[in-house]
Amino acid sequence: IILHSKAPPYLIFKAAPPKNGEVCGGKNTVTYTIHHNLPDRWGNHFPPKEECIITVSKTANSSGALTLDIIDKVFLHFLGINQDETPDHHSLILLDDFKGHSAKEVKERTLTMTEFLWWEIMAGGITPKAQPLDVLINKIFKGYFRDIFELWSLNAPLKDDGNPLPPSCQLLAGWVVQAWEKVPTELVKKS
Repeated sequence: IILHSKAPPYLIFKAAPPKNGEVCGGKNTVTYTIHHNLPDRWGNHFPPKEECIITVSKTANSSGALTLDIIDKVFLHFLGINQDETPDHHSLILLDDFKGHSAKEVKERTLTMTEFLWWEIMAGGITPKAQPLDVLINKIFKGYFRDIFELWSLNAPLKDDGNPLPPSCQLLAGWVVQAWEKVPTELVKKS
C-alpha cells in the first residue's frame, strides 16, 4: 500500500479518564468537554475527529492501553485495515523500546495480527537511524507549533496580574492540527 497522506495527530491531555463503562466524565470534566465538543471561553471547538484523535490520561503519558487505542484509531484505520477481514498487504510498524509498546496486552493483540502487521520494537540507541519522527519530523512540527503559539501570545487575553491566560485544550488541539498540516506530506512519506 502506498500512502498519499499523513495519519492524524493523536493528542493526550492530562485529565482523569472516565470511569469504567462511562463514555465521558461529568459535566465539569475534560472528557465531557472533549466528547461533546464544547467550546472554550472564546468560542473555539476541538478539531473534527478526522483531523485529530484526542484522548486523556492521568499523567498525559502513553501506556499499554493507549498503545492499543493508537493501534485501533490510527494504525489500523489509517492503513485501511478492517478488523473483520484480513487485508491483502502487510504493514510494518517500527517502535522504540517504550514499555507501553511491549506491554502484555499489546503483545497479545499484535500477535493476532501477524498475517498483515509486523510490529517491531527497536533496540535502544538507534533513534538517529530509525526514528525519523524524533530526529526530523517532530522538530519541524514543534517549530510550526511554536510559531502559532508565539503569534497567539502577542494578543493573548491577560489575567488580572498581567500574565497571559493559558490557552484552552480546544486551542491547543487546533494548533496541533495546524502545525501538523504544515509538515510536508512528502517529507513524512520519504522519512
